[in-house]
Amino acid sequence: MKRKMIGAAAAYMSGSFFASFFNDVRAWLIGAAAVAMVLIFGGKRGWKRTDSLLLGIAFTVGIALYSAYTAVSYKPVVAYDGTDGSFTGSITEITRYDGNRAGYVLKGRINGVTDAKITYFGYDPDARYGDTVSIEKCTFRKPSNDYIFNSELYYKADGIFLAAASAENVRITHTHTRFIRNKLADFRSYMTERLKAETDEDAGGFLAGMIFGEKRELDSEIKTSLYRSGIGHILAVSGLHVSIIAILLMSVLRKANVNRFISYGIMNVMLISFVAMANYPVSAIRAAIMMDLFHGARLIHRQNNSLNSLAIASLIILTAQPYAIFDAGFLLSVSGTFGIAVFAPFMTKNMKYETVPQIIAKDLMTALCTSVSVFPISMIFFDETSMISPAANVLLVPLCTISMVNGLIFVITGGVLPILYPAKILTGFVIAVSRRLADVRLFHLPHGSDFTAQLLIFLGFAVLGVYFIAHSRKAVAVSAALAAAVYGITAASLMHIHRNELTVAVVGKGKNAAVVVTYHGMADVIDLTGHYKNPRYVQRYLTVNGYDNVSHLVLTNKAEERWLSYLEEFEFIGISGKMFMADGNEVRDGGVYFFGKDGFSIERDEYTITYRSGVLTVSGMGEDVVFLTSQADIPETSSYIIRCGSRAESIAVPPGVKDIVLDEHNNCFEMILSENGSSIRSL
Repeated sequence: MKRKMIGAAAAYMSGSFFASFFNDVRAWLIGAAAVAMVLIFGGKRGWKRTDSLLLGIAFTVGIALYSAYTAVSYKPVVAYDGTDGSFTGSITEITRYDGNRAGYVLKGRINGVTDAKITYFGYDPDARYGDTVSIEKCTFRKPSNDYIFNSELYYKADGIFLAAASAENVRITHTHTRFIRNKLADFRSYMTERLKAETDEDAGGFLAGMIFGEKRELDSEIKTSLYRSGIGHILAVSGLHVSIIAILLMSVLRKANVNRFISYGIMNVMLISFVAMANYPVSAIRAAIMMDLFHGARLIHRQNNSLNSLAIASLIILTAQPYAIFDAGFLLSVSGTFGIAVFAPFMTKNMKYETVPQIIAKDLMTALCTSVSVFPISMIFFDETSMISPAANVLLVPLCTISMVNGLIFVITGGVLPILYPAKILTGFVIAVSRRLADVRLFHLPHGSDFTAQLLIFLGFAVLGVYFIAHSRKAVAVSAALAAAVYGITAASLMHIHRNELTVAVVGKGKNAAVVVTYHGMADVIDLTGHYKNPRYVQRYLTVNGYDNVSHLVLTNKAEERWLSYLEEFEFIGISGKMFMADGNEVRDGGVYFFGKDGFSIERDEYTITYRSGVLTVSGMGEDVVFLTSQADIPETSSYIIRCGSRAESIAVPPGVKDIVLDEHNNCFEMILSENGSSIRSL
């Protein structure tokens, strides 16, 4: 085995993954079996016994450390789930929202006994890093998952296992002990405002996102455009950002004839400060460790190996925080680095890099290899895959890099130099192109269950095409034809991915609900409860299932409040039909139909939707699905009764009718109605 370090890291991560699924005695049994298989397989492949043993030990250590962390750090904390108690700790992270609201990560003790990190939402605009927060009484709960977001896994990756709910008698003592971090946070906020002031709101927000990883300053439409065009990774502080900072700094220090050991120390201080300003994302930590190893090797006149550096960085991160194995940024960072450092060099080793077309072709192939490497991870964590990503990365990422360098120089110099005009022009161009690409439906494909197989087929042909292009000139034309054919088939399939069944989806949080009725590519949306998160739930359901147009949008509750929310979430989803809103009169105003007590109806050949006096009925395929938001008469033909909200909980349901009461544990599902019967599945 030539690359022992990367092999050991891969085995260690595999052990952690195994332990995450079987965090008891089963993990050890599986580990023992895996070690035995490695020893047997390695012997047959001619591996040295020490190599096989190294992999087996690394795999076992991965299981052991993960299991130990679970037993020592995780289980004692989650044992408080659902209990009342007190908490005292210091603020380690702050996320500010409008209206002086803020989310805090607190590190301290539960009931003065158990060490833990928890989340808490409060309203103190003056709170800073290091301040002490004392909560006299609260209810500890595990972060709740919903259809939109897996909160438990997200926080778990950062070592946060509980949230403080219903907090009483909260006292914040402003100690400001973390002076340096507070100053860095102030500097980041100040420079973000300067970036926007020197350019404009969109360009400044984009620059802040690229430099600091500060996505909250960026318009949601622009973020969606960037991700759909395949360059959203530019907003995650990782290898590109760290490399630029290190190259700029070391170049300046070299020109100034600064001692190489002093330069190495200054670079480390700068990297630590930058990672701190970006709020310690694990992708940036990985990149900083690799950059440190690279320059450290040069310092002592040793050859650096990027794969070994990646392995060391991964081992350090997972040893310090075993649950980082769940972090999307970490997994994408590792897989992307693997694609650039291993997959791309292997696939492009026979490609020339002399003329402009050859340079573009090789860069495009490198981008494709990277996209293929991160594809499995993106399928797990995201709703869509960008089909235009390789080309967009070749075209737009260099422009983003130039803008980022321009912005970094502006930030490093404290914003005293008026030098952001190039960045303003380039970011404006990138945003405009990204918007155009995001508008093209065939450039971004959903990860809906009906489409997963086609995406995997596309991945297989992409890998095959890369292999042919890299190893045989004669096969270039054939590979190009194959790629075009696969893309055409995939694109054509997109137009027909919608299910032929009549589907009634219920999405929302807790007792709240929005209903999405789909059939043969048509989608009707009825928001029954008007919860502020309903538009996000609807948008995700439509995106995952490949719908970019809604036939009717109906708002029956809190219509004026939710109207703008739906327009914002539907930035890339059109509304082709009527828009109904609840109001006192039945009138039409600017394409919006206001309905009163008589309600509304949507009639199609295959199904009908009616709303009267708080009762929504979807009829089709011989079934009647009735939604109740308050006390009302139940239609005798009802097949299903779905009760939404507290006012509907006490309604008596006739015997023989399938009854569903929405709550925190029974929500977000879809009903498939057909002439052969109906079925329900959770989302």
